[in-house]
Amino acid sequence: MNSEPKKLVVLDDDDLITELVVEAAQQVGIVAEAANEFETFKNIMARSQPDLILIDLVMPGVDGIQVLRYLAGQKCQTNILLMSGFDPKVVQTAQRLGLSLGLNVEGVLSKPVSISALKSEIKRAVRSEEAVSEEALRDIVSARGVDVHLQPKVRITPKPQIGYQVPSGVVGLRAESIEYEVVGFEALARWKLADGSFIPPSIFIPMAEENDLIQNLTFSIYRSVVKVLGDWNKRGHKMSASINISPRLMGNLDLPDILVDEAAAQGVTTDQIVLEMTESATMADAAHIMEVLTRFRLKGFGLSLDDFGTGYSSLIQLYRMPFTELKVDRSFVSEMEASDEAFTIVRSIISLGHNLGMDICAEGVESLSTGNALSDLGCDYGQGYYYSRPQPADSLQETLNMV
Repeated sequence: MNSEPKKLVVLDDDDLITELVVEAAQQVGIVAEAANEFETFKNIMARSQPDLILIDLVMPGVDGIQVLRYLAGQKCQTNILLMSGFDPKVVQTAQRLGLSLGLNVEGVLSKPVSISALKSEIKRAVRSEEAVSEEALRDIVSARGVDVHLQPKVRITPKPQIGYQVPSGVVGLRAESIEYEVVGFEALARWKLADGSFIPPSIFIPMAEENDLIQNLTFSIYRSVVKVLGDWNKRGHKMSASINISPRLMGNLDLPDILVDEAAAQGVTTDQIVLEMTESATMADAAHIMEVLTRFRLKGFGLSLDDFGTGYSSLIQLYRMPFTELKVDRSFVSEMEASDEAFTIVRSIISLGHNLGMDICAEGVESLSTGNALSDLGCDYGQGYYYSRPQPADSLQETLNMV
């Protein structure tokens, strides 16, 4: 294993910020180098390959967007953290732009930033870069070593009241003093390291897609999920689960039949399975995607359009595709109480989906007030840390008293 210390480069015209970043990096054992201007930054990048880059978005002479475009032109694969005290909406747009350029934008730090927050984010971002390699991913996929955690999806309309009781025989989940009916789960892949930490899916899923590992990884996750559903069926708890499907798999014309057979082998019916695709994924070869999705629906699978509102699909595509559910992206849900724009987008998505005969699920619900606001708007279901974090199936059985 490479014993050289990890390296960090920070680009910021504020000496106090660069000194703070350098100090935070040193405290977590990372060598840091600072640049106060763009030319100095380019010189550093020309002679070394850092493990992490921190970029201030607002600087004299050059802005962070120009820096991101430069790095994209250099085909930079280093993890990046953006720093800014600017309008959060603009900063989030900058992050999305970086991702669209193919850069590994790991997150955003809001100024002013504390040294403890810097240390935490630096360690996280470097850990993500450090722990993932194609060889390690191949090993973990071949060994079926990627775990599956399940996050409950609950019914939030009509809005439960204090003392609400879930109907007899239905699985319920208590959040604060309110009990919510659990209608299903989302299956989330988790790569656990030896030290107990996790590699986020945002890191290893794209890597699996790039290295032709996504089919084996997806089949492994799918088998794990239908096995859990089959076990629960035998105990009298017929539940559903959502599973993410990469557009890279749409070229496999046997995929619908394979998934049907795998489910049937575990005593699971296709109406217990919802296949999720991201909005942007439907843009690639829309006619072919439409054909495969239609076959899935004919076989009884539910179809969910994930992260809705963050992609580029047209309304005519949404109308033509046979989706049964829209999932409102967490970026809008998390801001809907503080931002009029986010609230309007969430309200519009709920109205649009219902008018097209779809159910609506909001992701990223982290408080009772957000859940209530969504319920008032007529949102059908919610997911998020307020209700439950993703958990292994065994832990969920105890939480939900599924004995």
